[in-house]
Amino acid sequence: MPQGRFWRQIPRRVIILGVLALSVLALSLSVVSTGASVAASPQGKTTPFTLTSPDFTPNGPLSRRAEYNHFGCTGKNIAPRLNWRGVPAGTAGFALVMNDYDAPIAGGFHHWIVYNIPASARSLTGSSGFTQGTNSFGFAGYGGPCPPATGQVHHYIFTLYALTVHHVSGKALTYDQLIHAINGKVAGATVTIGTFVRG
Repeated sequence: MPQGRFWRQIPRRVIILGVLALSVLALSLSVVSTGASVAASPQGKTTPFTLTSPDFTPNGPLSRRAEYNHFGCTGKNIAPRLNWRGVPAGTAGFALVMNDYDAPIAGGFHHWIVYNIPASARSLTGSSGFTQGTNSFGFAGYGGPCPPATGQVHHYIFTLYALTVHHVSGKALTYDQLIHAINGKVAGATVTIGTFVRG
C-alpha cells in the first residue's frame, strides 16, 4: 500500500479522538519534561525521573533496526531498549507510549503502547512480557518508524508514566483508551526523543 494512501485511510474519528486524548493527557500529567518528577535517594538527595536508551542519544537518530518493515520501509521493526531511574514515590506501575507528532494526522501516530509494567521494572525491550496496546498500524505491539519518504525529520516521543495503580484493565488498549484509563492516576512522567528520516 502506498504510504500516502495509508494515511488517507485513517478514519476521521481517530483524528478527533487523538485530539481529545491530548487534552486528557494535559490534564492528567503533573510533569511532561525530562525529569521534573523526583525521587528521594537513601542519602536524602533527589534524583530526577529520567528515561534513556542505550540504542540512541536524546534527540538523536533511531537505529535502522527500529524502522518498520512494511509500506516500503525496510527495517527490522526491533524496538529500542529503554531504561529509567529516579522513580517517583508512590509508583505502583508504569505505562509507556511512543508517538510521532510530525505524522500528517491530528494527534500524531502512535507506534508503541505498553502497560502493566510492574513498579520493580527499570527497563523495557520489545520482547518484554508486559501488556501490549494496539498501535496506529492496527496491531498490538511495536510498530517502528515509517514516515513518508519526503526527507522530513520525524520526532518520536517516548513517554513513560509512573502510575499510582498496579494494573490497568483491558487487553490491547489503543492510545486513547490507555490515556483515558490512567487519567488521574499519574504520579509523574518522563520523556526521551528519538528521530528518524526517510528520504
